[in-house]
Parts: sequence; structure tokens; C-alpha cells
Amino acid sequence: MPTLDELQRPRGMARLLNAAKAEEPQSAVGSQVVGAAASLLPKSRQAEVTPANPPTQAASGPTYPDPPRSITDDECQRNLNNALFWAKSRFAMCGAMQFLQVWGDNGKPVGESGFALTVLGTIPDPQDRTVRFNYHFSHFSASGETKTSELTVKTEVDKRVLISHAKDREGGSIPPTVSFDALEREPSYTHTVVFDAGQGTKPDDLITMAYVPYLSVKYPPQYVVGTVPGPQRVTFAGMNWDAAPYLANAKASDPKKRGGAAFTIMPTLVYSSQQGSPEKAVADHLLLAHTKPGATKPPNPHKNVPGFDYNHPLHRLFYDTKRRRKNRSQAISVCVKYWGKDYAKSDPSGPRECDEYPFASTYEGAAQSIYEPSAPKDNFSAMALAKADNGAAGTILSLFMDKNRIIQGRDANGQELDAFIVAIS
Repeated sequence: MPTLDELQRPRGMARLLNAAKAEEPQSAVGSQVVGAAASLLPKSRQAEVTPANPPTQAASGPTYPDPPRSITDDECQRNLNNALFWAKSRFAMCGAMQFLQVWGDNGKPVGESGFALTVLGTIPDPQDRTVRFNYHFSHFSASGETKTSELTVKTEVDKRVLISHAKDREGGSIPPTVSFDALEREPSYTHTVVFDAGQGTKPDDLITMAYVPYLSVKYPPQYVVGTVPGPQRVTFAGMNWDAAPYLANAKASDPKKRGGAAFTIMPTLVYSSQQGSPEKAVADHLLLAHTKPGATKPPNPHKNVPGFDYNHPLHRLFYDTKRRRKNRSQAISVCVKYWGKDYAKSDPSGPRECDEYPFASTYEGAAQSIYEPSAPKDNFSAMALAKADNGAAGTILSLFMDKNRIIQGRDANGQELDAFIVAIS
């Protein structure tokens, strides 16, 4: 933040206001926000940061790590790097902002104060639908002529729910409207939100909500200098509650507690191409499909397979079993054509299976152009490769979807509900 001396120099306040204006969010919501939540959230041109999940470890066989469900202030501040928010996982994310107050006398700056607010959003328990928001105020400072005991700090939350009849239950408290000094004495608060199962849209009992905290300050009248800004958005989060029958906790004894919740952030499925990784052959196949799609089968000089960036994600296909089987049969026909009808047994090094990408369990699978005439034809890759590697990759994919609560990717009208991308380490 600028020092009081810098603000008191010629055009010091003008430079501060210009810098503040340059930081105002103006354009589209972050690309990693997926599904209906994106339409509920305010716009921002600031980027968000999400590291890829750690790769699987060859020593432990085909598995996938549990996504983290906790986050600290220190982690948040180290990883934000001027971004709007940091998503550690689908179950732990945060945002933070620094606030500067300029104190005036006859329109001239005579003092300054400041603080920071970090909001940590977590879904700590996979068997519980409760979402927690931990508010932590810190980095309090004051210099020059101030009267922080009379500076009022107000925190508000804008909650937007797609289903008007769905009712949430709240716990804890949003930070109360108190003075700067009182907030410094008691800087931490926890607010919880939960929607009971049975209130969402079919078939997965889906409820989507945006949660947007805002903060504003009110000066003692005699100290106002310039124009006091209105409420400032601290961070934002979108989240889904579901009771999908194919995901964890779908059969809880209490019907209201079935299913779970996740932030609407696209997760990344990581396959490892390192020597010894159980899915190495599949990882190598996907890397080829991504970097040299023209070298894969079926031939297509314009092939550009999706799934490797946030603008072209993959969408889970669960309920349409006929389409999933068609995805699989289309891929197998390619393996038969280019590796022979005995491709499964013809390799002396061992049994093989037909691996396809995008996965048969996604809308972007090999039969996409049959069901979606506007989709490009032959925009997939099929390859005969080691059965063990293909099986390991399938196990990892299944665990990844379950552990990250990835639901059916589109609704009956084709609107996006959820999505994910793939990376090769």
C-alpha cells in the first residue's frame, strides 16, 4: 500500500484512485468456474489460480489422491499472486483482499489505516453437506491522524440460489458491523451454509448457489477525503449440492444428508507418463493425442481433441448408457481396422485393450458426432495398448470422478452442469 507520505505528495491521491480504478473487475467470470454458477457470479477480469492435482504414485498402484479439504491463511496468501481466488481443490478455496482507508482534513490526507480480509471456503467432510466460510481479518495498521474507533466496517454476503424454493440452513455468523478497533480485537468468524437433500433438480438432486462476500467502511464525517468507494467484493465461490446415486454418500441413513457438496471449479485429472507408472501407456497415448493429434487414428488432418484446457473441457456422461456403449463401439471399430480383429491377443508382449480418448464416459467420446451433428467427425483417438495400463487408467478415472464429486456434465437441454480437464505429468 502507498505510505501516508506518498499520498500527501502532489497527485498522490490521484495516482491512488487511478490504481484502484484499474483493479475494478470488468469482464468475464473466471474460466475455471463451471456450470450454472458462472451465470450467478459477478464478473471479473482477474485470473484465478488452480494447481493440478498431484500425479498418482507408481509404487501404490492405480489410485488417486484424496483432494485436500482444508486450507490456511498462509497457503492462501502465498498462492493468490494477485489472482481473484485460489482453488486448492473442489473442497478448499480462498480469496483475500487488502483494504486501505485514507483519512482527510479539509480534503487533504492526514492519516491512513488498513487491514486485510481472507475468506477460506471449505467442505471438510465428504459425508456432510455443510460448507464453511472462515473470515479472518489481519494486518491491521494505522498512521497519522485517524480515529479508527469510529470507523465502521460492514460485511455482507450476497447468496444467489438457482432454485427459488430451496431453503438453506445457516450456522455461525458473518462478521458483524463493528468498528475497526473492535474488529482488530475479535478478527475471526465462521459462517456455515447447508442445503438438505431432496430440494434439487432431477436426476441428481442438484442445487447451485453463488456466495459473494462484500465489505464496506464508513468514516466519521469530519475525516472523509474524496469519494468513499462502495462495497468491495472480497472473493466469490459457486458451489453445487447433489445426491447423485453414483457418488459417495448417496445412501446415507438420513435422506436429508445424502450426497455432498463441491465448489464449482473444474478439477484436473492427472495421468503420469513417468517410467513405472501403472497408467504410463495411456498417459503416452493421451500426450500424443494432445501434441500430435494428426499422428493418431482415425486419420483426421483437422483433429483437435478436447479436454486439455479450460475452454474445451470434458463432460461426464452417466445416464445415457446407450451413448456410452456407442462411444466404446466406435473406438473399438478403429482398433480393429488399424490393429486387426485380433488386436487384443496379437502382441507377443501381452494382452491389449482398445484405449480411447476422449473417454467413453464423456459426451466428447468417439460417437459425439453421431449424437451432435455440429460436432467434428473423427475428433478422437483410439489405440491398442497394454491391458494392464488401460485398466489402471480406468481405475484412476473412476476414483478421480468419485473423489471430486463430478456429476453428469449436461442437463436434458444440453446446458453445462459440470466439467473437468486432463493433464499429463
